[in-house]
Amino acid sequence: MAGKTRDCDVAVIGAGPTGLMTALKLGQAGVRVCVLEKRAAPFSEPRAIAYDAELLRHFQTTGTYDDINPSMIHDLPVKYFNEKGKLLWAFGHCPRAFGFPSRGTYYQPALEQGLVNALGKLENVELHRGVDITGFDQDETGVTLELAGGTVRATYAVACDGGSSPIRQALGLKFSGKTFMQKWLVIDTTGDKIENSDLQFFCSPKRPALTLPNAGNRRRWEFLVMPGDNEAELATEKSARKLIADHGGGTGFGIERSLIYTFHARYAERFRVGRILIAGDAAHVMPPFAGQGLTSGVRDAVNLGWKLSGVCKGVFPASILDSYEMERRPHIEKVTNFAVQLGGVIMTTSPVGAWFRDRVMNLIWSFPPTRNFIDKNDPIPPYDLRASPLVNRRSHRKAGLLIEQPNIVSKDNGQMPLDAAMGRGFALVGIGIDAHNALGVNDTCRLEALGTRFVSVNAGRESYGDSENFLSNWLGQKDALILVRPDRIVADVLQAGADDNRLAWMDSAYGIDLAATATL
Repeated sequence: MAGKTRDCDVAVIGAGPTGLMTALKLGQAGVRVCVLEKRAAPFSEPRAIAYDAELLRHFQTTGTYDDINPSMIHDLPVKYFNEKGKLLWAFGHCPRAFGFPSRGTYYQPALEQGLVNALGKLENVELHRGVDITGFDQDETGVTLELAGGTVRATYAVACDGGSSPIRQALGLKFSGKTFMQKWLVIDTTGDKIENSDLQFFCSPKRPALTLPNAGNRRRWEFLVMPGDNEAELATEKSARKLIADHGGGTGFGIERSLIYTFHARYAERFRVGRILIAGDAAHVMPPFAGQGLTSGVRDAVNLGWKLSGVCKGVFPASILDSYEMERRPHIEKVTNFAVQLGGVIMTTSPVGAWFRDRVMNLIWSFPPTRNFIDKNDPIPPYDLRASPLVNRRSHRKAGLLIEQPNIVSKDNGQMPLDAAMGRGFALVGIGIDAHNALGVNDTCRLEALGTRFVSVNAGRESYGDSENFLSNWLGQKDALILVRPDRIVADVLQAGADDNRLAWMDSAYGIDLAATATL
């Protein structure tokens, strides 16, 4: 980019998973995006490793799932062992949500490459590697990024430049919050001939550890660094092999990396400063025990993507960007607290705490109803936006939650996931109601201004049949209209009826000018 000035709608700083997904969501919405990555080449080592069903759904929506799927392992059983190797808990059932398994692993380099491949198909997105940002400034109309030998001028910038984010630091944002800090030895192996494919937690207070499989016959091992350990010696190949052997690992494997990491739980004091927003690890970091680090960054990208693209296109006022932090921070804090608590209980180094934990776990596991409930439900705090002003939470108990995703049947295209029928923008899903004709003139104008797609399940033209009434059962009623945001959050649930202006609440929440909309 030497000697050049680039103009774009949004500059995305950082080409990790959050930055790539942010660029992809914006690019697929038609926004001009410039991605600036400091590293000259992509990371070739695994880092994050665990997925949930929501993450897979976002890959599906962006059209990257099929490309990334070969690098995944699905439906992992989970086992917990005490200090003596006795089984405490075993989760054999893997719950499903949104059409996907809720527990599994991925190989991060392949995941990132899948996102890069998708970006390469978009003419309105540029990806530049080996770029150093030497300074930046912002004014009332945009952000200017100074590079070594060039300049990028963008209407907005999104910093996805990691936990040590230079952009966040330059903005003077504190990166604090709850302090949770532990050092762990993280080892990634290749060709490990271990006989099982479980996610295993070794809950010994002498040295908590865990292991889980990854694609390509790889495996992740993590061991807590204990007081008195020589860290340099602990990370050597000899030490790593002994630790793995002591925990049932195979032989003849290769070591892809062996490093000591410090896990934190921190939050930026703000996620937006003027026209610069921060996302992913630049905005928040958490310990890995809940497997939500990368997924939380992707949630940032998905939440921010539709709002920022709408602002760039003039559909929404810039004030809607304030809802990004408002919607994301509470859930990030809940998930982080859950990860801290899970790590504190399962991976305690207190002999007394471990003794008490073992007995509580054994007691819970001794009752079949409790055991079955835990086995069939995901303990991760659900993504809940019912407090958001962009949701009509009074309309229904499902408003503010992610809509479920059954497979439905189209007369023309056969079976497909609901998200494929809804598209990538707003959607009005009619259950037993023709969504095209269900609203009054003003409400229809509001939705058309948002580019809403109308989907009818078991009713109306272009209807998608749902023989098992999955959505009716999920919603708890028939004959209803579900307004779904681009991030798959239910914004409103409307009952059958022809009253107009039932969506008038959106005028102030989304900045819709009904008078101007009616003239479009």
